Amino acid sequence: MPLSDPHPSYANPTIVQVTCEIAFASDRDFKLSAAALYPTFSGEFPEIQPVNLAFQVVVGGQLQPIQDPSVSANAGAFRFATQDGKRFVQLSKTNFVYQSNERYPGWENFRSKLMDLWSASNSHVQASTATKVGIRYINRIVKSEARPNLSDWLKPTADLPKSLIESREHFLGRIESSPAPAHLRLLTLAAEPPGPEWPRGSIIMDIDRISIEQFAVSNGAIREKLDFLHEDVWTSFNTATAPAFKEFLEGRAQ
Repeated sequence: MPLSDPHPSYANPTIVQVTCEIAFASDRDFKLSAAALYPTFSGEFPEIQPVNLAFQVVVGGQLQPIQDPSVSANAGAFRFATQDGKRFVQLSKTNFVYQSNERYPGWENFRSKLMDLWSASNSHVQASTATKVGIRYINRIVKSEARPNLSDWLKPTADLPKSLIESREHFLGRIESSPAPAHLRLLTLAAEPPGPEWPRGSIIMDIDRISIEQFAVSNGAIREKLDFLHEDVWTSFNTATAPAFKEFLEGRAQ
């Protein structure tokens, strides 16, 4: 499904992590090995990492290691990371993951890199059926002296109740919904305590959009599904953006 309008690339993006996952099945019997995959990824991702920990933003400050829930499903997975560890690509016989903690380059650029890495990965696994596609965005909105409240940044939406947005101190909300059969939308909003780079605390906005519809794999079909899921993530984010937050994103206010 083509996007109706281009999405803006903001001067001050608040995205701190983007993750895409594609789960798949293959009709052929094959074996993956680090030796076979390394020439494909080593130019951009020279570091081989163990696949037993995941890193995600959690309330409390830093990127914290947690047990990766996909480890058992991804037995035999290989992860290749950039030297600074800010991006990685991971591949197993049933699962592909690409994650970036770098400054967000905009959807078109991110999707282009994602599709390049998927195509390179698929040359090894030759997927026939996609069984799950997910895309997850984590935003950190740093509060300021002039705008200390959640309502200074976000506004109520169908997913974010007014009582949550009007909170003046602690807040934590998680909405799990199914906007269509075989689809999930997970939206989490949490207060993050003050830290060195956000002395007045910050707002964590985590939007995870998943499809578990099965379909025949092709680059066109994967791209279409990604665009569809991204459009839904964008709608959840954009409808919640208060005017002052929009000014900040566009570089018109600090």
